Order: sequence, then structure tokens, then C-alpha cells
Amino acid sequence: MFTFENTRIWKISLAPQRCDDPWEEPRRRLREAFLRFRANAATLGAEIARDLPDRTVHDITHLDALWEIADLIVGECFPLTPPEAFALGGAFLVHDLAMSRASYPHGLDSLRKESVWLDTVAALLRTRLGRPPRENEIETAPDDIANRATEEVIVALHAQQAERLPVVWWTKKDTGDHYYLIEDHEIRETYGPTIGRVAHSHWWSVDDLAGRFSQPLGAPGWCPNSWQVNTLKTACILRVTDAAHLDERRSPSFLRVLRQPKKGPDEYWQFQERILQPRLQADRLIYSTKRPFKVSEATSWWICFDSLQMVDRELRQVDALLTDTRFDCPRFEARAVMKVEKPERLAELIETEGWIPVDARIR
Repeated sequence: MFTFENTRIWKISLAPQRCDDPWEEPRRRLREAFLRFRANAATLGAEIARDLPDRTVHDITHLDALWEIADLIVGECFPLTPPEAFALGGAFLVHDLAMSRASYPHGLDSLRKESVWLDTVAALLRTRLGRPPRENEIETAPDDIANRATEEVIVALHAQQAERLPVVWWTKKDTGDHYYLIEDHEIRETYGPTIGRVAHSHWWSVDDLAGRFSQPLGAPGWCPNSWQVNTLKTACILRVTDAAHLDERRSPSFLRVLRQPKKGPDEYWQFQERILQPRLQADRLIYSTKRPFKVSEATSWWICFDSLQMVDRELRQVDALLTDTRFDCPRFEARAVMKVEKPERLAELIETEGWIPVDARIR
């Protein structure tokens, strides 16, 4: 059994129900399609570390953990139809899956046709040359410049490319066979575009969500009519869940030792390496740490502070949206993060050793 199968949102939606389940067959079809989808996503996700080794964990362990974080955030009584769980789980799978070259079925040529890639190469060359590069210099950029530009553009475009992943195919060269993340054609046609848009939305402003997800997705003919997908609900869950997953599962200690990330990225590894899973108290997420941050680790502590403030903003903004919207979206149980208002307060939970964090910004 996978860890996500122990979550309440899985058990009430896609897991086998009691023996008298009148909708056992469509539930089973969605469940099996999701598990195959997950297996394919795990294969593609394993490619991320090859192209972006300095990034914290984005593999299947992160994607599975999002079910647990979502379970904590939405609360004990949150409703979810089986297609909503399929769409949400699918968005979990693909939202960061485009952070590799392998996520572009037509290879790097398609990526390098993007104007942002040419702009990035030009900016990197300008820094190196001390002047604006000529067009032929951009076209024949050295490998190190081209590779760095590719890494930056993959990250910049990952959410946009995530929208395409549920419906694109990869072609096997020797046979011409097509391979999809979602293998069931009918399910892919029905839910693939919605999964892609929800995945893309984690990169949008919260203000854009209500307008872009104004209508629910109806049920296909082989499901009961009530099995609709509230797309705004799924987009909101993805958004806050992805933001909130900051614990040590994103930065395993031994993996950090093996990867040896560069100084800047390593400060993110350092803070996430010691953060424990959040817990819920009243309507607040509470984060804690295995051990205090020393003076030499102050930069990582401040990154943690900024990250938790970001989670707090996302939770508050989504709660305001779900409270104000005319759509049928219940509020989440988690609506903010505990003690992130000031550095001194957060230090009561994310402890320091030998120094006291003080916000010295001029206001």
C-alpha cells in the first residue's frame, strides 16, 4: 500500500468502498487509471534530478506526500468526489513534472524555439561579454551558456508545460508507438485538459483562480451525475498543499550529502532538512524543527521565515476566496500559519542557537 492510500481524501473517493457500493465499476476504473498515471509520472519525475540536481526533491515521494498535506489542510469533513480526487491527484503528479528535458516530447529543439530561451541566452552572454551579444553569438552560444539557459527556462516554463503533460504523447523511435501519462483514452480526453489547467494554476495569482475556474466539470456518461469536478476547489487545494510541503522529505540528509548542491540552493536544502511535518492546531499550521539553526545557518533560517510567510499568505488568500466566492467551495480547516508575523515569534517554533533573529528592514 502506498502512503497516500492511507489518507482520508483517498479513502472517501477512489479507494474500494463497502461491498454494496453501487458505483464500484467507475470508481475502480478511475482508481486503476490513476495508479497507472502515477507509475508513469514517477518514471518521468525521476528525470528531474538529472537536469536540476541542485533542486530539492521533486520526485514521486514529494507527489505522494501532497496527499497527506492536503488531508491535513482541508480537514476531516471535506467532501471530494472520485473524479475530483482523480483530477487533484493528477494535478499533484504533473504540477512540477515539467522540470526536466524529458518532459518535452519533441526534445530541446521545441524548448529552444521559445523566445524566453533566446532572451535568457542573450542575458547570460551579455553578462559574460560585457556588451549586448550579436545575433550569431546567440545562435552559437557555448555549451555552458546554452545548458544554463536551458535549466533556467525549464524552471520558468514548468507550470506552462505542466498544462500540456496530461494530453501529450512520447513516440518510441523504433516502432512509432505513442506513450501517454494517462493511458485510458476516454479518461484522458475527459479529465486531461482540466488536470493540466489546475496544475498550471499553481503558478498564477490567486486573483485569477475564480475567473478561470468559474464552472464545474460535469460527469461523463459512465459515472453518476453527482460526480462532478469543482475545478476551483481542486486548484485551491493544489496551491496551498504544494506551498505547505516544506518538511524534511523534500531534503533527505543523505541525498543532500550525495548531491552536494551549490551554496545558494544548498541553503534551501539546509532549512528543509530539519523541518518536521506540520500539524494543525485550531485553524493554524504549526511547523517545528529537529534542531536549532546556528549563526552560520542564519541565511537558511531567514529563507525558512520567508517560506512560511509565503505559506501563510497562500492560506489566507485562498480562505478569503473560498469565503467570498459564490461557488460551492467549503473552507479549509487550515487558514494560516502559526507565529509567522514576526521573526521573534517564529523563533519560538523554528529555534535558533547563539543568535536572535530581528527584522531590521526600514519601513
